[in-house]
Amino acid sequence: MDESTVKRHERLRALQRANLDSWRGQSEQPEAKTLDASIKKNTGFIKKCKTNLCAEAAQLLRDVKQLKLERYVVELMPAVYEGMQRCRTGGEYAAAIDVITALHARFPEKFTVALIAHMLKQLQAPSVAALQAASTEQREREEQARVTRQRTVLRVLGEMYVAGLLWAVDTQSECASELDLAGAFMQGHALSGTSNNAKFVTRVREMVQQRGHCVVVGALQNLLLTDREHHLSIALATSFARAFRADLKLTTPDDETNSTTDAEYPAISEADEPVVTTASCVRIRGVLHEYLDSAVERLRVMNKGLAKMRQNNEERLFSKGVIHADVQEKFKRHERAYEKLSDSVNALCDAL
Repeated sequence: MDESTVKRHERLRALQRANLDSWRGQSEQPEAKTLDASIKKNTGFIKKCKTNLCAEAAQLLRDVKQLKLERYVVELMPAVYEGMQRCRTGGEYAAAIDVITALHARFPEKFTVALIAHMLKQLQAPSVAALQAASTEQREREEQARVTRQRTVLRVLGEMYVAGLLWAVDTQSECASELDLAGAFMQGHALSGTSNNAKFVTRVREMVQQRGHCVVVGALQNLLLTDREHHLSIALATSFARAFRADLKLTTPDDETNSTTDAEYPAISEADEPVVTTASCVRIRGVLHEYLDSAVERLRVMNKGLAKMRQNNEERLFSKGVIHADVQEKFKRHERAYEKLSDSVNALCDAL
C-alpha cells in the first residue's frame, strides 16, 4: 500500500475504535457541571454546523467538549445535514466525519441514529412518473439538483460506514428497528413504479436479514436496483465507486476479497465482527455490478434501435428523396441519449 492509503487506514482504525466505544457507551464524557449552557454559544454552534461545518471543524471539535448542547440535539441533526451538503473535497468530507464523530461520542442514539434515518430518507429513488410529467427543462433541472444532493449524502454515508458510525445500526437489532431499512427500500421501489405486492414485501424483509446486508447495501439497492430501466442514478454509482474502490475492495474479485478484506479491517477486539466485513463488500460490489450490467444491456438495445432508425432513414431518403425534420430530430435525440449513457457506462466501468 502507498503512504496515503496507510494513513487513511490508520485514521479509519482510530475512528472505528472511538465510534464503537461511543456506541457501547464507553466514550469519555465531559463533566456536566463544566459545560457551558449559554444560549448564545449553543445556538452559535448550531449555526456554524449549518454554514461552516467543514471550514470551522477544528473550532467545532473544541466546542463539542465545552458546550452543554443537550437541549439542542433535535436542531443539531438537520444543521449537520445541511452543513455536509457543502462538502466537495476529500479533506472536507474528513472534517465533516470528525465533527459527526465528536457529536456521536456525546449523543449516539439521539443524534447519530436520527442523522442516519434522515440521510436514508434523502436517498430515495426519483419518482419516474413525476419526471415524465415534467417539462424537459424542469426535469433536467430537478435531476441535476437531486444527483448533486444525493452524491454528497451517499459519500458521507459511505465515510460513516468505514468509520464505524453505522456499526450499531448494522449489527444491533434495537438500532436497526428504529430505521426500518426494509420499509425505506420498499418506498424506493414504490416511487420507481416497482410492484409492492405481498410477495415482494416478504422478499425484501428477508433480504435485509441476509448476511452482508447493511445500511450502505440498502441505500445502494434503493437507488440503483430500482433504476435498471432508466439509469438516472448512474452518476451516483460512479462517484461512490471512485471514492470507495480501495476501502471496500470494489475492484477485487470475490475470491480475493474473501481472503483480504477482514485482514485489512481487523476486529476492534477478538469478540467483535470487523466494521467493514467481507460479506458487505461482496454485496456492495454485487449491487454496483448488477446495475452496470443492466446499463450495458440497455446500451446494447439502444444501439440496435439506432441502427434500425438509421436504416429506415436511409431507405426513406432513397425512396422519397427527403427526411422530415421531426424524424431527423427524433434520431438526433436518441443518438444524444445513447452517447450520454455510453459515456456514463464507460466512467462506471473505469471506476470498477
